[in-house]
Amino acid sequence: MNRRTIAAWIVYDIAVHGYGLMIPAVGFAIYFTSFIAADHPFAEALWSLAVALPLIAAGLFSPWLGAIADNSGCRRRLLLVSTLVCAVASALMGGLGQGDIAAGVLLFITAQLSFLLAGALYNSYLPQISTPENSARISGIAWGLSYLGGIACFLLCLPFIQSGIVPGNESYFANAFLVTAGFVLILGTGAILRFPVENPVDRNNQTTNPYRHLLNTLRSWRNTPEIPQFLFAYYLINDAMVTVIYFTAIFLKATFGLSLQEILILSLVFQVIAIPSTIFFGWLGDRWSQRGATYLTLSIWILVLGLMGFAEGENAPKAIAITLGLVLGSTQSLLRSMYSQMIPPEQSGEYFGFHALVGRASSALGPLLFGLVSAFTANQRVAMMSLGIFLVAGAVLLSKTQPTRNQ
Repeated sequence: MNRRTIAAWIVYDIAVHGYGLMIPAVGFAIYFTSFIAADHPFAEALWSLAVALPLIAAGLFSPWLGAIADNSGCRRRLLLVSTLVCAVASALMGGLGQGDIAAGVLLFITAQLSFLLAGALYNSYLPQISTPENSARISGIAWGLSYLGGIACFLLCLPFIQSGIVPGNESYFANAFLVTAGFVLILGTGAILRFPVENPVDRNNQTTNPYRHLLNTLRSWRNTPEIPQFLFAYYLINDAMVTVIYFTAIFLKATFGLSLQEILILSLVFQVIAIPSTIFFGWLGDRWSQRGATYLTLSIWILVLGLMGFAEGENAPKAIAITLGLVLGSTQSLLRSMYSQMIPPEQSGEYFGFHALVGRASSALGPLLFGLVSAFTANQRVAMMSLGIFLVAGAVLLSKTQPTRNQ
């Protein structure tokens, strides 16, 4: 695969990371809980539900969509449509006012579902553009540089969000969602147009029915047990990571009383640290061991949850942001690379669809657990520490998975 294609693949990651920061992670998360649903007694629970539903839906649709992409050669078109829907729904969020709870939930679910489906299609290109010797580096560079997208989108939105959500300023703040939509639209679609056009796969008289093909793949896993074993380990680890992504901003606001501006600054610090860290762990995975590098990041994850549970004082939020920046992208990038080298490249769309299926469905458990523990204990520190269950269980299962290739 030529360098222009790899560069376009990296640019797309940069584009959608701007959405990831300004919509689900910080901007719209705070806007929804602090303004749109501010008068609702269960604002955080509603946000938990809005986060969980698209994860489940994306998991159900991704294998089917991936099988279609593999068989029909329309992967690029499907990725383009998903990206456009995400951008349009994000733009429409700019017109929401206080009390527009149903519309806010619906638009977020639409944008997030499109984003997640696009992510599965995007990831399925990795086996085609990499080798076992460089997959961790390519994955790490893309994930690391993607944080530049978060920084760039943040700076573009800064004129609208720097005053925070104050009475009379809400609609001005919401312009940030229009900027985010434009960022995704321009960079994302521009990158997709440089992706290779694929031809339908010749299955040599094998079925091209996506449902039957999915069933045949599931049956074949009896002969390749390392794939479902690895996926189960990944899903548990992903539970904790996804929850932290969606709730760190809310956690910092509720636990430490930080303002929106302070949270956004810490998010910027996190992005800056994550760039070299993710690239470094990708290099370490190829140079040493992808599995060993992953265990190292999981150890740092335990430290992150420990800080969230016990750290006190004005420097505690900074310590959390710095430590989190070391591992969030690094762990996900390494696991993505490990999986890409376990699967048949000609079925990458389908296999990354399965990756999304249980991954997204199980990712709903983390946010729901966080919401339930937070509601019953009235303590978000306890809720964050409860996520350690997923990390430990995932690490134990990963250790039982047979290594493959460069892992």
